[in-house]
Amino acid sequence: MHQDRRARKNRSSSTRRSRTKGVALLGVLAIVGVSGMLAYQLVSLQSVSIAHVRLTKNYDQLLAYTSGLEELLSARLLYDWLEADDRPYDNYEEDWASTDIDVEFSDVEDSTFNIRVFDLQAQFNANSLNDPDSLIAGGAFSELCSNFSLPYDAAPKIRDWIDDDESIQPSGGEDFEYSRYDPPFRTPNQLAADLSEFNYFLDFNEEETEFLRKHVALTPTNQLVVNINTVSEPVLEALLKSVDVHENVSSLIGDDRDFTDVESLIAAYPYMEALRPNLAISSNFFRLEGTVSVPNLGRIDFTTEFFRHPDTGDVTIYKRDFGKRHTWEELDIY
Repeated sequence: MHQDRRARKNRSSSTRRSRTKGVALLGVLAIVGVSGMLAYQLVSLQSVSIAHVRLTKNYDQLLAYTSGLEELLSARLLYDWLEADDRPYDNYEEDWASTDIDVEFSDVEDSTFNIRVFDLQAQFNANSLNDPDSLIAGGAFSELCSNFSLPYDAAPKIRDWIDDDESIQPSGGEDFEYSRYDPPFRTPNQLAADLSEFNYFLDFNEEETEFLRKHVALTPTNQLVVNINTVSEPVLEALLKSVDVHENVSSLIGDDRDFTDVESLIAAYPYMEALRPNLAISSNFFRLEGTVSVPNLGRIDFTTEFFRHPDTGDVTIYKRDFGKRHTWEELDIY
């Protein structure tokens, strides 16, 4: 009997030790499992961080290339200004308009660089609709719109969008009207910076938008001055019609335009006298469109607008846009 009690006691002690070992094993397994999950999370976060750093580094490298292309155009514009005594005009035959990239980039084998430059004074400055002294801006823009069947109310609505008062133009729109939109909005009452602003109150289709991009600019001034050596045919026709001059300008546009002064232009085409206050032979505003594509880094599209001071030649950037993707008929590799 004594032996039976001892045997039961031994079995009980053995059971307790087994249970203790089981609990300890489960605790160890739990710790290992939690440690494994934590390690996995740390590795995952580290991978994400590494990928983020790599993307940031690649994007910064692409931005460095775009900065180099911007500096290239700035240098060309400054050099063109310095040579003004020999060539006082600006046209698309000059070096600033070249698509060639005459600089070397290191470690960019198989990379693609594309640029094109536009004279913004070859287009109609829609911000001139807010010029109280302009007698032709509104009429010219209406003519430009009607030639392409754009909405008849585009000119008055744009003018109300950028003017600094609450007076509504005929067929225009101010805060009272736009407060009923869903969602409601207010007019900024300042010069517009991008054509996309007009999407708030004008419903342009893709073809109409493309026409505006080709012939309408938004420079940071309300002056309407076009460069006769670069101005597009639709813009020049609209300007003339606004002063009741109906002339075929094909011969002027098709000519080698290198007029060195407005007087020589008017001597050759007397009907241009009506536009004398709105004409120039050189330009102050330019747009650079570019694409940089580098293997293992990616692609970046950019649009940059420049102002060249007419008195000092200083070139400054007043607008950058990385949101528009450019298309190229031919890809030139440098």
